[in-house]
Amino acid sequence: MKQQETATVRAQAPVLLVDEELPDRWPDCTFLTSPAWLKMMGDRPPGRGYFFRLVQDGVTVAATSGYLIKDPDCYESFNIHDLLWRDPPVFPDQGRPPTRVPERAAFFPFLAIVQPGYDCEVVTGVPSAEETVRGLLAEVTRWARRAGAVCAAVLYAAGSALPAALDADTAWRRRRGTVRSVLDVPAGGFDDYVAGLPKTSRQKVRWDLRDLARAGVRTIRADAAGLGATEVQLRMNLVAKYGKYSAWDVERSRLERLVALFPADRLRLFHCTTADGDVVAFSLFIAYGDQWHVFWCGFDYENPASRRTYFDAMFYSPVRVAQTEGARVIDYGLGYEKSKKWRGCHGAPRDIWVTDLGGDLTRWLEPAARGGSEGTPTAGANTAAGSSKPSPADWRGRLGREGHTASS
Repeated sequence: MKQQETATVRAQAPVLLVDEELPDRWPDCTFLTSPAWLKMMGDRPPGRGYFFRLVQDGVTVAATSGYLIKDPDCYESFNIHDLLWRDPPVFPDQGRPPTRVPERAAFFPFLAIVQPGYDCEVVTGVPSAEETVRGLLAEVTRWARRAGAVCAAVLYAAGSALPAALDADTAWRRRRGTVRSVLDVPAGGFDDYVAGLPKTSRQKVRWDLRDLARAGVRTIRADAAGLGATEVQLRMNLVAKYGKYSAWDVERSRLERLVALFPADRLRLFHCTTADGDVVAFSLFIAYGDQWHVFWCGFDYENPASRRTYFDAMFYSPVRVAQTEGARVIDYGLGYEKSKKWRGCHGAPRDIWVTDLGGDLTRWLEPAARGGSEGTPTAGANTAAGSSKPSPADWRGRLGREGHTASS
């Protein structure tokens, strides 16, 4: 009894530590929360980034990241107003928003609890995961309120402990998000992969491979040590066609950072080449444990030989190699576009939770508010509601047809 009492006295209460730079003692448990990925992509979300750790007796028991976002017109995938009320919705599977919505500025600044690459995980190092997650969220939201946020949002919650903790807390309101497209790699050969597809998809695979053979195009595993201008140019072709939201120097810098943070043996590069040796398409994956995560792809749209390369670069050839390496899962990022579904992906839910931090926003977060009884009318389909500035193009839906990746 005395030993138990002594232990209780010595146990310290958990303390929230907040860093603007990735701390040295950061847990490495999932790909999107790994130090290498956070260093690679931590500057992509809008707003200032923070790293939150709940520390007890010198040990990190829970950790996650977040961004204090002040710009009401920021990129749609991190924009709480767009995610809840934009018409058309950011993700097609969200359904239509209500006919009346709150003013855009009313929800900013807000804290987006999320990792770049569009997922939110809370890394826990204790058995009582849900309780620990609730403790971290309580401390983080208190910090966000002091930092001036009017609300906080967990974007694209992953795992089991985090959604369970959020659902158990009545202060958080759940909203439909989207899904993460995941392909379970069959243990057998490529024929087993094809056999597991719907009948119409099996026929499409045969047509794709037939047309590529006729065009003299083959997909090869390339040496990732040779990543450079070819991949950047093909990537920029994709950017120019579907978004125009980046630049050569930005993409080149990102590739250099990738090579510096991830050794070549962690990268899986595929080239679609013609008989003359021209690279007309590529795909790039990052291996993490028994999982692959798609990072980049690109195409030479001016060359007719690239016409059927998307599915071979993104699915068929990677699946063949992943099977030989014993990879269990290939992660294709957010969105469940038909192209992903038809090639064997299934959707893992990634919903959104929001809590009011004193901004008098609760009425907009109640389910009844989605019926449109209060607020201002939404603007037209091409304008963000409550703002005179046009919303960003629905890049995600477009890029899904040509390979939206975690780095977008």
